[in-house]
Amino acid sequence: MAWLVTSPALYAQTYGLRFVGHEQIQDKRTSLALTPDHPLCLTGNVELSFDITLVPNYQTYFGYVFRVIQEDKRNLDLLYDQKSRSFKMIIGDRLAQSFIRIDSAQLFSHWNHFTIKWNLSQRSLHVFVNNRLVIRDTIAFQETGCFKLFFGSNEFGQFKSKDLPPMSIKDIELKENGQREHFWPLREVNGITTRDEVDGQLATLKNPVWIKSLYTEWKKTDQFTLKGYANVAFDPITETVYVIAADKLYQYAVRTQQATIKQHKNPPHNLFQGSQTIYNPFTGRLYCFFVDQKSVYSCNPSSSDWMAESVTPNAVEVTEYWHANKFISRADSSLYILGGYGQLTYKNSILRYHFATRTWDTLDGNGAAYTPRYLAALGTTSSSDTAYMIGGYGSLTGEQMLNPKNSYDLLEYLVRENTFRKIYALNVPKVDFAFANSLMIDVKSNQYYGLIFPNQQFKAELQLIRGSLAKPSYEVLGNPIPYSFHDIHSYADLYYCPISQKLTAVTLYQNEATGTTDVKLYSISFPPNALTVSVNKEGQETISYWWFASVALVVGGAVVLYIRQRRQLIRKPQRSASVPDPQQALVTDEQSPPTSLITPETTPTRFGLVNEPVLISSIFFFGNFQVLDHSGIDITKSFTPLLKELFLLLSLNSIGKQQGVASEKLNEILWPDKSGREASNNRSVNITKLRNLLEKVAFCSLSKESGYWKIDFDFSQQLYVDYEQYMTIINDETVLTKQTISELGEITKRGPFLQNTEYHWLDDFRADISNKIINTFLKYANTLLISENPEHLIQITNFIFDYDPVNEDAIILKCKALSLMGKHTLAKNTFERFIRDYKAIYGEEYEQTFSAIID
Repeated sequence: MAWLVTSPALYAQTYGLRFVGHEQIQDKRTSLALTPDHPLCLTGNVELSFDITLVPNYQTYFGYVFRVIQEDKRNLDLLYDQKSRSFKMIIGDRLAQSFIRIDSAQLFSHWNHFTIKWNLSQRSLHVFVNNRLVIRDTIAFQETGCFKLFFGSNEFGQFKSKDLPPMSIKDIELKENGQREHFWPLREVNGITTRDEVDGQLATLKNPVWIKSLYTEWKKTDQFTLKGYANVAFDPITETVYVIAADKLYQYAVRTQQATIKQHKNPPHNLFQGSQTIYNPFTGRLYCFFVDQKSVYSCNPSSSDWMAESVTPNAVEVTEYWHANKFISRADSSLYILGGYGQLTYKNSILRYHFATRTWDTLDGNGAAYTPRYLAALGTTSSSDTAYMIGGYGSLTGEQMLNPKNSYDLLEYLVRENTFRKIYALNVPKVDFAFANSLMIDVKSNQYYGLIFPNQQFKAELQLIRGSLAKPSYEVLGNPIPYSFHDIHSYADLYYCPISQKLTAVTLYQNEATGTTDVKLYSISFPPNALTVSVNKEGQETISYWWFASVALVVGGAVVLYIRQRRQLIRKPQRSASVPDPQQALVTDEQSPPTSLITPETTPTRFGLVNEPVLISSIFFFGNFQVLDHSGIDITKSFTPLLKELFLLLSLNSIGKQQGVASEKLNEILWPDKSGREASNNRSVNITKLRNLLEKVAFCSLSKESGYWKIDFDFSQQLYVDYEQYMTIINDETVLTKQTISELGEITKRGPFLQNTEYHWLDDFRADISNKIINTFLKYANTLLISENPEHLIQITNFIFDYDPVNEDAIILKCKALSLMGKHTLAKNTFERFIRDYKAIYGEEYEQTFSAIID
């Protein structure tokens, strides 16, 4: 048995083939026949390799990954067995001597590279997983013969089978005597054939699900009609979409793709036109509110039982706050409602409803940036202390008769200060557009995701975009969604599902003639692919959406802004920052050139408060590998794959007083197929290239002592390396403090160590780092008194979950802390999410109950 813990990141490459397994009836399961017409006649050493991951959130994981059949009678199979949670090789009528177990968290969220080698003359079998030998055995194949090869289900003779696990496969390669003979990358977007890139032969498929299409095309997941006016809400914890109608509550679970409809119990007297509903994650309840009456009703989704929270009845039954934006702030446990339209007037009000006291009040936005509007989009940071609002339609005075128009400004609203700040304005496009109601905010990448549409036409389309929170640029993602826009009769919203890694869009259209609301749900895998350019019959490049020219204008504006910024260096007082954020230190995108401007407010510093800006070099190992030179320019792309591996290999064996790497070891790892002289020549050339790159970084250099190559880092100068900072904290023998733990959290929240970087020698580093991070957080957490530090303890457990989503110690601490804070419903919801994830990963129920861990 082999226990494997590392493999390439699943979301790094969004292509491949997804196989439908037991979740569908036999006739709808996926098969891939690589030899549909003629078998492959192979001799000598044969090598079959591919990448695989299992698809999470299904009940049954059993069946064949592939079957190799020689001369229609001898078989070599790879099968996944849910009961033992392992892969098994079947050689003829027996099992191989060993089986393969991969860490579940890695198996369900990362690509795993399998290589199966069999020698026909020696009758030997060797199986490698993620470059490690896991099985050594003999095979029953004859020395000569031709092969048929199937992945998933197949209908071939006595070997037919419909058993297969829900899985994804890509990059299938077949070698004969070391020479690549066949390669099926599985990059298609549609169709029932895939082409061998070596000899052009076609393989055939049944019921394929192309992964690339999941990241490019919105899939309609449900469509239905409800009686009367309806509105929509979303629970990000359970990833459930709620549609609230006059008589029914519709629930759609994104993870399981299951829908249920319940009759309301004690429903509101009337679901007034223009009312909205929001899910409160802190209470686990739905809140339907009607601003004009200051009325609020709440509902337990599991029972669909409504109760009145705040009711001030009057004759108003149609809102003056159509398409208002809303969010719930963690800071004061309140609902905020911004903007809206009604009675020929656009609003820029800020209304607040406090859940605990059930009272309403109106706030002053403190600034001229927030002008009256509706059809804007709003999203918040995870802590809900900052909201971002973009776009909308309105006028400076709020009067519809006085020059209304679309706006394209991005505003930042600080909840605690109750102030708005304008960040930038997009260039006005040739075709105006407005936004669906919600933005998804990605703080780590300093970006947002939103849906835009032309609000001056009925037959419109919703288009997903990804924009920067720092500069006026965005790009178009995925194919558009049909959208019938009839002002207040239409509504659209966008939600992010963090566990399923999907975006969900909902459209509502109220049909006055029938007194019903048409509801449509769509989903796309995250992160979506950029919208591609196609070629028409005349050979001219076209794009399927109407605002391509708008994107070009915005990009052009960003370039002009970049040129202006290059001409000046802004000097402001420097703030202390123990851990820099490269997205703050340097904001770039694919559509505008990198800038060397780093303002003192965001420049990394190791020296606390200073009066002058200090530009320092930065190297980031956590999250995606990134290097900023001494001018603040991102030079990561200057590291070719080989230079990157050489730099990382030397760095990780240099930091922490390590001696470096011997020349022979470098040759063995980086140039294993070269002779001694060729490897030395390659090493010398790349060492020279790396020296030149390090000169740009500054404060680090290559050296060789006693036959060992290493990189010398001068951490006393203006150089920041997050791995060195991590080592300092982890190896500190003194008592851990709140400050050092917070610093460690800031480092690790960028993402896993060297995310999307895979080398066989890196496995031990990554496993050791993950274990030390988890152990350090737990060690510190166990020193805290839960009753005195519940909020800080919750933050610590969240750091742990970033590295181990089903850590049992962390879930116990978090649930106890939430309960002590009086957030019993949130604690229960958190625990229920944990046990769902636990079962999805391990395939078995979590043994402890909620009451047991609380007690």
